[in-house]
Amino acid sequence: MNTKKLNAATIVSLCLVLVFSMFAVIPKAHASSTKLKVTASALNIRTAPSTSSKVITTVKKNTTLVKVKASGKWYQVKYKNKTGWASAKYLKTVKTTVSTASTTSKIVTSKTDNLNIRKSNSTNSTVLGKLNKGKTATYIQQKNGWVKIKTSSITGWVSATYVTVSTKKATTAKPKITNAKKNLYFVVTAKSLSVRSEPNSKSKLLAYVKKNESLLISRIASNDWVEVTYQTGKKGWVSTHYGTQKVKEPTTSSITVVVPKKTTYYYVTEPTGLTIRNSYSVNAKSLGQIVPFESKVQILKQASNGWIYVNYNDKKGWINGSTSYGFASTTNISFTAKKPSKTQYFVMRSGTLNVRSLPTTAAPSLGKASKGNYFKILRISNNNWVEVQYTSKQKGWISSNTTSSKITTKKPTTTVSDSVKGTLKGIKIVVDPGHGKQDNGASGNHVVEKTLNLKAAKAIQSAIEEVGGIVYMTRTTDNQFLTLDERAAYAKQKGANAFISVHHNSGPSSATGYESYYSTSAKVSSKKFADAIHDGIKDAIKEEYPNYKDRKLKAMDYYVVRYNSVVSVLLELGFVSNASDAKLVNSNDYRETVAKGVVNGLLSYYGRD
Repeated sequence: MNTKKLNAATIVSLCLVLVFSMFAVIPKAHASSTKLKVTASALNIRTAPSTSSKVITTVKKNTTLVKVKASGKWYQVKYKNKTGWASAKYLKTVKTTVSTASTTSKIVTSKTDNLNIRKSNSTNSTVLGKLNKGKTATYIQQKNGWVKIKTSSITGWVSATYVTVSTKKATTAKPKITNAKKNLYFVVTAKSLSVRSEPNSKSKLLAYVKKNESLLISRIASNDWVEVTYQTGKKGWVSTHYGTQKVKEPTTSSITVVVPKKTTYYYVTEPTGLTIRNSYSVNAKSLGQIVPFESKVQILKQASNGWIYVNYNDKKGWINGSTSYGFASTTNISFTAKKPSKTQYFVMRSGTLNVRSLPTTAAPSLGKASKGNYFKILRISNNNWVEVQYTSKQKGWISSNTTSSKITTKKPTTTVSDSVKGTLKGIKIVVDPGHGKQDNGASGNHVVEKTLNLKAAKAIQSAIEEVGGIVYMTRTTDNQFLTLDERAAYAKQKGANAFISVHHNSGPSSATGYESYYSTSAKVSSKKFADAIHDGIKDAIKEEYPNYKDRKLKAMDYYVVRYNSVVSVLLELGFVSNASDAKLVNSNDYRETVAKGVVNGLLSYYGRD
């Protein structure tokens, strides 16, 4: 055999093998399938594109078919496991919707308050900050029982024991919203949860709800948010990551009901009384009976969400046993009280005495009366306690069984509530610089909100003290931090008359101006107080900065004003997200102007101007 011919044949064979091999590994291309919908009441699918061909099957109107190819006025289609031809006249192309791209990331949620965020995955490493219960952070990695996270300001490690790691889907598409099943409730598991105007965390904040509150769900969004009724006639959205959903009222798996071991009474201190309902929820049906102010009822059963089962006027049902509306005690308190026959005054001669919600030491303290204070007596009880107007909106009882006080018919010259022109002597104000420590608040244009809040609050403190007022600061450095619960309770703890929370705003770069907020849901009405403070600030700013925008006084249930025991207001003094605002609010002149306005508002409200 000729060697050259053999080599040539071998080469040709190898080339053919390579060519076929190349074709073998090339995947078959698939065109995207087109879907067709049947428009006729019934449509025949045939063996060929002709009305004379055999009918394979008949499909009904709105059936979806897959298009294979076209031939004239006929389409070859697939239906289930059959392929055939159908008249194009009775088929309509279904438009396909391209779904919005989404990304998936993990979030870390703290199961406890004050969880340490450490520099490395060891209990011996440096603490960089804290993560409170219900707060979230971005997941980075997990190692040896520790989880690395990133917050808005800190990257560090937390113990995996005290967090949950979950998948969070982020998508630009609007969530699908559907109506909820009948009698579906959302039970809050976080200590405090935001209610928002839309099903996302960036929408307007409407209010806060507290742990164990049971809220009726009206609608459900596909992005893990639900619309709830948080007050009578008011609805908003909450994240389902911070609660559980239950059909009908929550069972003992979320709320437990117990009978007190000792005979326990509940004393109503809510002036409007408490409605008896058929279950332990504000959404439950009213039974048409009110337990009035200063009534005593025995607690027959108690739910873990604070509601109590009672019997009043032969009507058994549930009332809200919150400490905001009364108090529980094993002491059987009985008293009678009447107005004095002539005007009398209660005068503090020395020391301090508690002002209580009822004339007994078993009742909780509302605050304290100190040396130099005096009050007009409203009622005197049979056990020698006197009822006084403790603040402009709040009444309370003080014991007259001590040598620290006296009762007189002669009006004293100074008092907490007496009008002394141009001075706030005796008035106690809590000034609350918002945020602090690990919580920076908003930031932008080289300023951080927590620092601005503290500087403005200190200016307000100085201005109040200059006219004789007493100021209690919730924090005095940027390394201190109080929870919302602790801030809201601070005025009651200190026996203060009012509460002012200081903040700075954030929003679009074009947003500008100052505004103030009060709560319409708080036990103590703060509208007049907030009006006086905002008007004082407005007049002071108008004089020094006539073009700076007044964004008005607004009603909003921010936690620290909603759950406060005294008149309160929350101030937003400018936008850190606006370059001009940021420069203005970071100046001592502006802070002093605001402080002057606050003092003028206080003087006006307490009749000292």
